[in-house]
Amino acid sequence: MTNKKINSIAEDLAQEKISRSRSARATSKDDLMDFDDFVARTPKKSGSKMWIFILLIIIILALAGGLLFFSKDKLVKETRFKTVVLDTGQVYFAKVAKEDALNIFLSDVYYIQTEQQVIPATEEDGEDEVKEVPVLIKRGQELHQPSGWMQVNRDKVVSIEEIGANSEILKEIERQAQLPAATNQ
Repeated sequence: MTNKKINSIAEDLAQEKISRSRSARATSKDDLMDFDDFVARTPKKSGSKMWIFILLIIIILALAGGLLFFSKDKLVKETRFKTVVLDTGQVYFAKVAKEDALNIFLSDVYYIQTEQQVIPATEEDGEDEVKEVPVLIKRGQELHQPSGWMQVNRDKVVSIEEIGANSEILKEIERQAQLPAATNQ
């Protein structure tokens, strides 16, 4: 083939390519017009937003119900006395008012303290007898008069047990609760 013929074929191909790109641009302009029409349209009124709103309300109610159900035990203040034993050997008799991940909060706290009691001699020549007597003390009657809940680090607690209904400790706590505040030991 001659150069003229090759050049002619190349020119034809170039012209065809140019006309295709122009028609593609025209098509994309038409597409853009369709897009502009699409954007300018007002959306159809559908219930999709309403369904999302209803679903959101249902999820919130389910979460709140689950939270109340699983934390119900922690919301109710304990009304029974428990024995709380610490790793130091100290024993408290109290109501568990509140618990969290790090601490246990006790209310109406009692503990046993031993006091020396002198028993006078029955004979003239006899000596007085000194005896160690356990005494139940209500927290708050110490020199520094603590008030409010007693906070105990959960790591220091060895055990927590419910006090039996017929326990001598519980009977003494009830007896002290009935006494006027000035005579409580």
